[in-house]
Amino acid sequence: MNHWLLPIDPLAHAEHQPSDWATRADATAVWEAIGLSQQIDRWCLRSGYRTMQAGARIWAYLSRRQELCAVGTARRIVQDEGAWFVEIDWDQAITSRLCQRPLPRRDFGQVPMSTCRANPLAAEVLERYLADQLSP
Repeated sequence: MNHWLLPIDPLAHAEHQPSDWATRADATAVWEAIGLSQQIDRWCLRSGYRTMQAGARIWAYLSRRQELCAVGTARRIVQDEGAWFVEIDWDQAITSRLCQRPLPRRDFGQVPMSTCRANPLAAEVLERYLADQLSP
C-alpha cells in the first residue's frame, strides 16, 4: 500500500478555527473547521500527481500542529482547468479516532513540506497504526 502525506495548514482555514486550535489535544474541531472552508474530499496537488494512484492511502498532516489527523483512500486523481486534484474518501471511523488522538510527527518521523509518499519508516508506522485500528 502506498501511503501519502498531505500537508494542510490549519491557518489557511483560520476563519473557522477555534481560538485554541494550536494547543487543544483533540483535533476534531480543527479538522471540522477545515471542512467548513473548503471541499474536504478534493485537494489540489502541486506534487505527486504523476505517481499517486487511486487506492493510495492519504494521511492529512496538520503542518503547524505537526500531527496526522485524518486518513482516507484516493478515489481518483484528476486534472481540471490545468490543475491536478486528488479526490479522497475519508475513513470516517478511523479519522474520528485519529482526530481524538492525533498521531504526532515524532511517532512517524517525517516532515512533509509538500504532498509526498511516506518514507519506509513512516509507512511502517502507518501500517501498524491501521492494523491496530482494524483489529477487533
